[in-house]
Amino acid sequence: MRRRFAICTVLALALGACQQDSVRLLFHSGAGQRSSLDAIVPIWEARHPGVRVDCAYKGSGYFLADIRARQEGDLYMPGEVFYLEQAAERGYLVDYDPERDVAAYFLTVILTARGNPAGVHGLRDFARPGVRVALGDPQANAIGIWHQKLFRAAGIYEQVKRNAVMNAQCIPEIGNALKLGAADASIVWAATAVLYLADCEIAALPERERGLIPLPVSVLRFSRHPRLAADLKRFLLSEEARALFHEHAYVVDPAQADSDVDWLIKAAAVAKNPDSPISPATVGHLVGEVRRQRR
Repeated sequence: MRRRFAICTVLALALGACQQDSVRLLFHSGAGQRSSLDAIVPIWEARHPGVRVDCAYKGSGYFLADIRARQEGDLYMPGEVFYLEQAAERGYLVDYDPERDVAAYFLTVILTARGNPAGVHGLRDFARPGVRVALGDPQANAIGIWHQKLFRAAGIYEQVKRNAVMNAQCIPEIGNALKLGAADASIVWAATAVLYLADCEIAALPERERGLIPLPVSVLRFSRHPRLAADLKRFLLSEEARALFHEHAYVVDPAQADSDVDWLIKAAAVAKNPDSPISPATVGHLVGEVRRQRR
């Protein structure tokens, strides 16, 4: 009996030591980045045994209040430069360079319900009476800020607001509303639209009307593991990670934005047609996502 007790005690102490030795990083990231980070972060974790990254995904507008109140977290990657600039002004960031520290870019596209029943093909169509528009809350998420910017620049923001059937707290709410037919159209990131290839329709915006949004990342001043956080940041900025961002419909080369949207629209057509072959010749860099949705 004593021997069994001794063995159990040793095992318990060993388990406790292992738990103490493990390291956890807290990564504050916008909900729109989830598709790529869920693919990228596990690769980094596999190269750092004993280290786990907890990604906290939510609307970007919520993070600053959380960070200010709790003073914790290791990395910060919101969906809009505006939020990172606010963090920089408050002294929350370490070694942040707005030019160097951009991992990828969001690009705005039109996303509509399958079949596009409301006939939305351009910005002004969002102002037509009867079109059910899904808007984002500009206080809660980056896409809401861009809804304001794009529709105000077109001089139709008030008309579009009257057509709004939702004020989403995060961008996945918008995609799901369109998928389920609860709304007719919205403006979303290409990285969000790619998740709905088989369920929705995608249309490009002219270059003069679209948004190309840098996605910067920074280590937070109160990181408990700053060296590991800096290493993860370096990986997110690496060519390996950028290739993974691209596979999830993020722009990594602004000069190729038009080509990226063309592939996105082609991928949506292929995803809906079970007889269409899936290859780089038919869907470009989006082979993996089209295959996933075909399954």
